Amino acid sequence: MSDTFTAPKKTLVERPATFPTAAGSQGFETFQHAYVVRDLDAGIETFAKYGVKNFTRLPLPPMEGGAVMKIALAWTAGQMIELIEARGPGMELHGTWLREGEDIRFHHFGYFIEDDDQWNALHALLEQEGRQVVMGGDTGVVRFAYVEAPELGHYLEYVYPSAEGKALFESVSAN
Repeated sequence: MSDTFTAPKKTLVERPATFPTAAGSQGFETFQHAYVVRDLDAGIETFAKYGVKNFTRLPLPPMEGGAVMKIALAWTAGQMIELIEARGPGMELHGTWLREGEDIRFHHFGYFIEDDDQWNALHALLEQEGRQVVMGGDTGVVRFAYVEAPELGHYLEYVYPSAEGKALFESVSAN
């Protein structure tokens, strides 16, 4: 018996051909798992221990009032990992997420929004369900909306990328 683990070379379980990619996510495609980290470099080192070694750091402009936000993205097994280091004024949604003694904590699932119709349908659904967007905006690269999912213990982020945003996501390092 070998002491070295070798990952399977093919899918062990085939999904049914009718399995919709967005099932169970309110009809939107799940594409991202995001974590808040105390230190971005340390977070990247932690993920490297689990085989996710290649990250793309986003060039973010300086922020007002001494706020800090650093983001690194990586594709792995068809999903994107997002690491977020955030602190300072205006960063409460991310910057206060870590508990005392934690260096990394799951923060949100990310869902793709494909077009204006889906964006509008999302907001109609949220209104119908009585859920509020706790933070949202339009960076010119992506429109985004964060919604609390307290029963799950984290947020849901809906992301509607522009053409530039799609190009950015397509340029992220793969593992």
